[in-house]
Amino acid sequence: MKKVPSLSRPPLPGSAHHPAARWRGCYSDSMPSAAGNLAHLASEALKAAAARLAGPRLVLSLRPGTGDVSHWADGRTELYHHITVRNLRRWSPAKQVRLLVVGLAKRAPDGAFLPEPLAAPLPLTWAFTGGQERMPSVDRRDVCEFGFLGEHADRFRLATGTFPDDFRGFVLAGEAMRVEVIASARNFRSRRPLTIEVSWDGGWADVREMHRHLAVREVAPGGAGKAH
Repeated sequence: MKKVPSLSRPPLPGSAHHPAARWRGCYSDSMPSAAGNLAHLASEALKAAAARLAGPRLVLSLRPGTGDVSHWADGRTELYHHITVRNLRRWSPAKQVRLLVVGLAKRAPDGAFLPEPLAAPLPLTWAFTGGQERMPSVDRRDVCEFGFLGEHADRFRLATGTFPDDFRGFVLAGEAMRVEVIASARNFRSRRPLTIEVSWDGGWADVREMHRHLAVREVAPGGAGKAH
């Protein structure tokens, strides 16, 4: 007797074996991943738009304390003071940042601060660069050297990358000076300078006592000669 083949019914549209159900399953599995990608792209687009509209905002401040001591292999001991650079808009990095000395004034015998000539702004050295020139991008914070005093040195010196012969960016014993510093980047420039006053009596002591001899402090803007 000839065997009659059985006729199987096609899967019903609502069943789990229907092709549409399998397609819906694949689609639903991919939805979380696709939604996550879209959210990430939207977030990046918002950050880019905010950076274009607002731009970075750098704030300079003198690092608090009596300074940081460095002991060198050749036996030198130096006390460094630093400037902290903070970006208040972390989503918008400041690019190719430099800290520039744009004003300088020395204290006269009557106590007034008289401007010193400054032919052009001079860049300060970023910390921990070994003297190499660097123009970093700042998205959160960075640290720049302001100036230093050696244990056996006769002057406090600004930590500029170059020190021209006619540049009077130093403090001898019994002197005081005021320095104006700004941040300059490819997409930012300070509207107001940070003004720092330095005075030294010529003495040296343990770092915890150096404030009795070397005073480095922020002061209100003004009183320093501008770079031309």
